[in-house]
Amino acid sequence: MEAAAARPLQVAAIGVCAETGFWDSLRRLKLDVLGTDDSPIPITGYYTPRQYEKIASLFRICPESILPPSANSFGDRNNCPVPGTLLNTNNMRGFQNLDRALILRAEAKKILHDISSGNVEENPSLLLRFLVISFADLKNWKVYYNVAFPSLVFDSKITLLSLKFASSALSQEEVTSLSKAFIEWRKSSETTVVPFFLINITQDSTATVRHLKDWKACQGNGQKLLFGFYDHGNRGFPGWALRNYIAFVSLRCKIEKVQFFCYREKRGHPDLQQSLIGEASFLAPHGWDAPDYVPEAIGWEGETIGKEYKEMKPKEIDLSSINPASQDEEKQLMHLKLMGWRHFAVNLDKLSSARCLLLGAGTLGCEVARLLMTWGVRKLTVVDNGCVSMSDLVKQSLYTDKDCGVPRVTAIVPHLKERCSAVEVEGIQMEIPILGHNISASNAASVLDDCKRLQTLVDSNDVVFLLNETRESMWLPTLLCADKNKIAIAALLKYDSYLVMRHGAGPGIKGGGMDEVIAQIENLSTEDALGRQRLGCCFCSDIASLVNSEYTGTLDQHSTVISPGLTSVASGKAVELFARMLHHPDEIHAPGDIAGTDTEHQLGLLPHQMQGSLSKCVLSTVLCNSSSNCIACSNAVLSEYRRRGFYFVMQAINCPTHLKELTNISDLKKPFACSKISASIPVNLEKLSSARCLLLGAGTLGCDVARILMDCGVRKITIVDSGRVVVSNLARQSLYTSDDRDSPKASAILGHLKERCPSVIAEGIKMEIPMPGHPVSPNEAASVLEECKRLQELVASHDAIFLLTDTRESRWLPTLLCANENKIAITAALGYDSYLVMRHGAGPGTSRGNPDGDAAADKLSAEDALGRQRLGCYFCNDVVAPVDSVSNRTLDQQCTVTRPGLASIASGRAADLFTRLLHHPDGIHAQGEIAGTNSEGPLGLLPHQIRGSLSQYNLLTLLGYSSSNCTACSNAVLSEYQRRGMDFVMQVINEPTYLEDLTGITDLMKSAAYSQVEWIDEADDDEIDML
Repeated sequence: MEAAAARPLQVAAIGVCAETGFWDSLRRLKLDVLGTDDSPIPITGYYTPRQYEKIASLFRICPESILPPSANSFGDRNNCPVPGTLLNTNNMRGFQNLDRALILRAEAKKILHDISSGNVEENPSLLLRFLVISFADLKNWKVYYNVAFPSLVFDSKITLLSLKFASSALSQEEVTSLSKAFIEWRKSSETTVVPFFLINITQDSTATVRHLKDWKACQGNGQKLLFGFYDHGNRGFPGWALRNYIAFVSLRCKIEKVQFFCYREKRGHPDLQQSLIGEASFLAPHGWDAPDYVPEAIGWEGETIGKEYKEMKPKEIDLSSINPASQDEEKQLMHLKLMGWRHFAVNLDKLSSARCLLLGAGTLGCEVARLLMTWGVRKLTVVDNGCVSMSDLVKQSLYTDKDCGVPRVTAIVPHLKERCSAVEVEGIQMEIPILGHNISASNAASVLDDCKRLQTLVDSNDVVFLLNETRESMWLPTLLCADKNKIAIAALLKYDSYLVMRHGAGPGIKGGGMDEVIAQIENLSTEDALGRQRLGCCFCSDIASLVNSEYTGTLDQHSTVISPGLTSVASGKAVELFARMLHHPDEIHAPGDIAGTDTEHQLGLLPHQMQGSLSKCVLSTVLCNSSSNCIACSNAVLSEYRRRGFYFVMQAINCPTHLKELTNISDLKKPFACSKISASIPVNLEKLSSARCLLLGAGTLGCDVARILMDCGVRKITIVDSGRVVVSNLARQSLYTSDDRDSPKASAILGHLKERCPSVIAEGIKMEIPMPGHPVSPNEAASVLEECKRLQELVASHDAIFLLTDTRESRWLPTLLCANENKIAITAALGYDSYLVMRHGAGPGTSRGNPDGDAAADKLSAEDALGRQRLGCYFCNDVVAPVDSVSNRTLDQQCTVTRPGLASIASGRAADLFTRLLHHPDGIHAQGEIAGTNSEGPLGLLPHQIRGSLSQYNLLTLLGYSSSNCTACSNAVLSEYQRRGMDFVMQVINEPTYLEDLTGITDLMKSAAYSQVEWIDEADDDEIDML
């Protein structure tokens, strides 16, 4: 075969095999290491000469490729390492907006520099430098990508002068000698991975293969010199690598006419029958070696030389089939890994191996167990002695009507497993021996067995949660934890207040050379093992012994009557305290922090005790050291227990006054019990049951709020959501189970509400909420308009609307509609470790004269219908219009990267705020109150906004009035909406900045810029929502 005449060089493009394992490695690297870093990543590809006669070899990108060549030891005769660059963007929009031509020229510039600097002679594979651009959609387990092999393009063209098969271009002696030379070259591990080389053939037909850096020594000696390379192709023209190779020879070696050799193999042996020898000419362009010279480039896979550029469609690979057995667990833990992108690297190994013992499987136990799974805990033991009853269903988040009559520890196990299949959970039905419950002679043996069994459980677990319903049932676990130096976290509830605390470490031993066994009993220190003063337990501030409160209290006292949202708040606090403590280097020995102090830890403060009240909207952190008179953790009690063992325990159970004598308590204080509910607190069940509540969002917040509302007595609930249940939802969104996977949330949630409260009237509506900044195409306009009208009808037909949606902009239209219809609106929004719960103010009244018809739109008052200054809405502090907050964001901003306990706390606050507002005589017109002021309301304080932080442990009640520049509730916006209706809404959806002009924000910002005023947008950038 010989070229008939000189012609432009035609080459065969390189095909790429990007293996699934590579993309999975990239997915893990992005999730576990890179985070938001989208810097270029050096990678390695693998090139090989053609191996089969009719099949071109593919360029491999495999799991080993994720390392750069400098750190990559992988490579062999069929895998020549080639350096490459990976650009992985943080979102799809970033991938789509990449200037592909620009980045390709930048890579070509690197190749040109390698040629001019001589780098290619030392590392010839640089001529094959490749580029990968990608977007790893971690949430959906997909990757979108394109691959390029940059090839230099100059004004002067490469001309092919001749082309023959090597067997016909060489003599038989030369073919034989060259075949032997190639066998030796390919046999050596040092040379076989070098894809570009020299072929030197002497006059006596002896051929040798030499390194490219020897090109100067091989010139001018009258011998035949060929520039050889591994050719991947199987056709009658050279492979893609020849283009940059000829440029190198011309520019670096100053050879205008290049004789080249395209080396191919057949089943691992040199194939000179199909290898090619040719000659090409290329004239070096003027000025190519100037420092600022940037060559043109081609090389995107699928791009055709000489044809007009067309937009490339990305390739797509689905990773959902990889490791299906472990994929569910990875999806469940993704939100914890995403926390490390901006905030805190969660120690998943420590969390998954932590053995947690939960004493109590009731209201607190259900919530704590579920939230622990959300934090990545995978070893749970649950102890309880009760059975599920009908009254438990709306209070205890895991149980359904099918569990009634079943022991809680039996029922809770499958409910945890169906939310997280990887969890190891054991349920143990047993009664915890309780102080003051006298033991009869016939029961003594079984109670003693229970004591020993509890001791074994405490010994075999790392953390013990005291979630018992009575205070005296916490005594023995507290004693055992102090004795074994185990982490103990207690949660105690009154009607509308709570205490969450961690117990301090057990005592160390004083010095003195005493036998260790004796010292453990008789020589206990007042400090812990690290020499620090011990923190107290939940009995240290009582300075009292306990008696049986179950029989001395009234029904409301020993039935654990609590405000419905309280359990969610306390459970969230307890689990967050556990996670914070587990990540502290000193763990149980960590000193207690007080709110207002500084901390360098990314999870924030680590308090000793948190005391909070729903009715007063307060949260305080308290520090209490271990008391020498404590009936549970004092040295006197621990010494006696270590000396006498369970004989002491049995004596204390039967005769609690023994503890008073042992600890030298002079006065017996009345034991802790749930506060009696005041008869002056009227709960209007009829008002609650008839209130029609619309929940926008059925994710983490939506599930919790719906369940708590039912516990409050609400019986009419409509839920709107457009999403489907995915595996990552199961542990975090309290109502869904594995049976709901891929079902619409709006329909899946209904059955779970009915299971817990058969009398609830619930409706689920699957629909998108139209949003500003999400432009609508002409084809979509009609359907979006229908959704706007449907939402308008839903708001008009309900009494209260909960804004629990995914994004900031999705709250705009509901806020506008609520202000226009004067409807109660409650917003709950989450940041990484902070939350906002607020009620929107009433809509505006009208000015005097009360004009009818459309004229009323021009006469809106600055006050509400009662003549009071209007409270602000969610958007009143913004200085920009709501826009698309998702497309340009990274995955941790798009997904639920919040501390797992946060949603429970915010949900409890939101439901509680609603019930207080509903019972206020002024309803939506009620004025906002600030914590610390006296409130005349029978249900306590009624704030406007509640802002809380888990890292700083503060709780603020704020008051803000409606802004005349608000993009959602200002008179300018409401007037325009009342005048134009949905035409106005559609304009805002397509042009959100129109709101800035309408409300005067544009002029305000110009004025601020002119005055050099720095505006701070109070929009929380961390405010993200549910997957």
